[in-house]
Amino acid sequence: GGGTAVSAFTNGDFETWADGLPTNWKSASSASSATLTQSTDAHGGKYSVLVAGSTSSNKRLGYTEMTLAAGTYTMKFYAKAATAGGGAVAPGYVPIVSGKAGTYSYGSYVNDLSNSTWSEATYTFTLDAETTICLFASNSKNPGKDILVDDFTLTLNK
Repeated sequence: GGGTAVSAFTNGDFETWADGLPTNWKSASSASSATLTQSTDAHGGKYSVLVAGSTSSNKRLGYTEMTLAAGTYTMKFYAKAATAGGGAVAPGYVPIVSGKAGTYSYGSYVNDLSNSTWSEATYTFTLDAETTICLFASNSKNPGKDILVDDFTLTLNK
């Protein structure tokens, strides 16, 4: 069903960049671990973000911390492989307390990303109380290849 866009969440389309980074896509905590670069291979608009992969650890594209009211939320984004080597991505979030990441919550991985088509990733989660969180897209270390992410949205479900 429908939902209401969360006003605190902006630049999910990766159209606004400053100093080589997408505005708002940097967490103060360890939740944001990926190397990001601008790409013109976009799902919508002019730009997407390339999230560099690593075979040694998952690399997360993290959004700046937001304090959200209790409720059920749905995050959604589009991803594709940046190379013929494929890729895998998972949506998720982590509570941030005193600048430290808590327990990570992941949605389902979207595996076998193609470099010719965009795939949709969605994750619906419930916060039982007002919580400060960092939303992220996790670039899996298996296969650990570069991926593209675009058109990230967060809605409060009705």
